[in-house]
Amino acid sequence: MSSKKMKWSILILSLIAIMVVSGCSNNDAAAVQETNTPLSGNVYQWGDSNFEELVRNKVEGTTLKIGLSPPAASEHYDIFEHAANTMMNELSDRFGVKFEFQMTAPGNFQSVESQVATIENWTSLGYDAIFVCTTGDFDSMNAVYERAMEQGTMIYLFNMPAEMLDESKLKAVSVVSYNNHYQAGYLVGQYAAEKLGGKGDILLVWGLPGYFATSRKNGFLEAISEYPEMRIVGEQRGDYVRDKGMQATENLLQANPDVDLIYGENEEMALGAVQAVEGRGLKLWDGNEGIMVIGADGLKSGFESIREGKLTATVDVGTVDMGRELIKSVFMHQVLGFSIDKIQNVPTVIVDKDNVDTREAYVDWALGTKRK
Repeated sequence: MSSKKMKWSILILSLIAIMVVSGCSNNDAAAVQETNTPLSGNVYQWGDSNFEELVRNKVEGTTLKIGLSPPAASEHYDIFEHAANTMMNELSDRFGVKFEFQMTAPGNFQSVESQVATIENWTSLGYDAIFVCTTGDFDSMNAVYERAMEQGTMIYLFNMPAEMLDESKLKAVSVVSYNNHYQAGYLVGQYAAEKLGGKGDILLVWGLPGYFATSRKNGFLEAISEYPEMRIVGEQRGDYVRDKGMQATENLLQANPDVDLIYGENEEMALGAVQAVEGRGLKLWDGNEGIMVIGADGLKSGFESIREGKLTATVDVGTVDMGRELIKSVFMHQVLGFSIDKIQNVPTVIVDKDNVDTREAYVDWALGTKRK
């Protein structure tokens, strides 16, 4: 074997090891980032200097133009953008690849038409990849993805309930998301059942009808189906925002003030539910009694509420890891030519007062990272 071929064989084997190790780690810190908090000396290692030189030679002069299209502007999607920064900085520092990155959210909340217009515009401008999280119809959006892909712009979905999508028909390159049984709804049901001893009255504050709401509810219902004394006594839409979540909870509590659990499908609505409980002078869960309020996302504001003894728990859906994996997938697939899984699920975890400090530190690291 020639020396050149041997070097490339070593490169390929090294990259495979990277993907395996990185995929298994939930805290794979990168090269030194521009953060407010200094990192320890034990940073994640992308091979040795010889390996880095080989990859640098291959990617020399490469600039990736990437767009991020979330369904709305929110704290949740701000974490995605900053998480992407951590991986872009890492790849730039290690291998010299450059990035042009833009996030654009619809002006009207969850406007699919606005998202389609953004995707089509970025495609016409020759973007290399677009990350999409949408509430749009599967078939209609698939047609949008296919047109973009035919013009050379690769589409990657993120934060989507991939278990409800027809993988065989999906036109996107990959879906970087999470499951843990129906968008972590099952985890919430299990956690609540354990804390409440398998019995209690429940209120649901839910988002807009669609993939997300259906998937998360299916998981929650499956979990509590094992406990006949846990029953849902009321449900109202909060449309994924805090003020509407508060209003929905106020309405529900008027008819059901003695509930044991309020499950907000996302964290913004759950934080609104906390405000409604406090506004009525009701007791929040203290570990033994009161109303439990649980959400899902993994927001800094949610972590702070947990620490203050207000929000009982949330599900950290792996937002930082999803943002990092999106960038790494583009690099591995489009620059180095590796195949990637159609569905990539990152780890998730229930966060309460016992582990909130660790999870908040990880989010803080991402939020404190500026793109170089």
